[in-house]
Amino acid sequence: MVEWLSRLQTIDRRWIYLSIWVACALPFVVNIKLPVYVSPETRRLYEFIEKCPPGKVVMVDSAWDAGSQGENWGQVEVVFEHLFRRRIPFIVTSVEVTPLGPQFADKVIEKLVREKFPDRQYGVDWVNLGYTKGGWQAMQQIAKDIRQQYKKDSRGYSLDDAEHLPLMQRVRNIEDIYLIYSVTYSPMEDWIPFVHGVYGTPIAFGCAGIQSTTYYRYLLSKQLVGMLVGVRGAAEYDALLHPDIRERNSMGTRLIVPQAFGHLVIIVAVILGNIGYFAARRRRG
Repeated sequence: MVEWLSRLQTIDRRWIYLSIWVACALPFVVNIKLPVYVSPETRRLYEFIEKCPPGKVVMVDSAWDAGSQGENWGQVEVVFEHLFRRRIPFIVTSVEVTPLGPQFADKVIEKLVREKFPDRQYGVDWVNLGYTKGGWQAMQQIAKDIRQQYKKDSRGYSLDDAEHLPLMQRVRNIEDIYLIYSVTYSPMEDWIPFVHGVYGTPIAFGCAGIQSTTYYRYLLSKQLVGMLVGVRGAAEYDALLHPDIRERNSMGTRLIVPQAFGHLVIIVAVILGNIGYFAARRRRG
């Protein structure tokens, strides 16, 4: 028995790779949904948006692209759905990081409008201002006078065009913004000192799971009102939007299952390897 167990330490790694592949592929073939525990940082963001007063606007800094869409797509999808559901108008932009961010945000919005909110209208319920450079200077200019940083939206309409962009007629500066939600692989921390620190505007982040440890200190200091961490954060937010697990169908909910199954295979492989190691030691002893 000890001799057989010792062989677990030398399992061909190709079997482990195959097991991970099967575990991650299975949820895409079979519709499997897992219950999720909602973390405090996710719940805080959800509850903060729930409390948005009439007349306020949310700004979404969509600074992600294909490289991080596995985690960031679901993070903007659930928040956009929440804003559409509550009829909270929002502005999309991308500061400094990538010029493709607003285009990917458009894909998410178009999917939501097509499948769930066909009555929402561009220019009334949301506006995409496109990409801008400037880092913290651009952030400060947006806060002081958004028209000094953006002359036109991503579709070429002037921000003063009341016919096509009625939403922008009541957005002048940071006083009209209820929340800034920055979503990318690693959100720019400049939002905190240069906007929240100066004007007190609430900030929230959506980030890759591996980057999240950098930002938890801002949650503890209450400089962030909430944060969505990787696929897990998107799936948790979807659970708050849809208490009935059968109604959940966001990118985060779909990806959390293969991620969980893949992690489970790795955990089992570690356990088997350790069993083999200790069995081999006992055999030698």
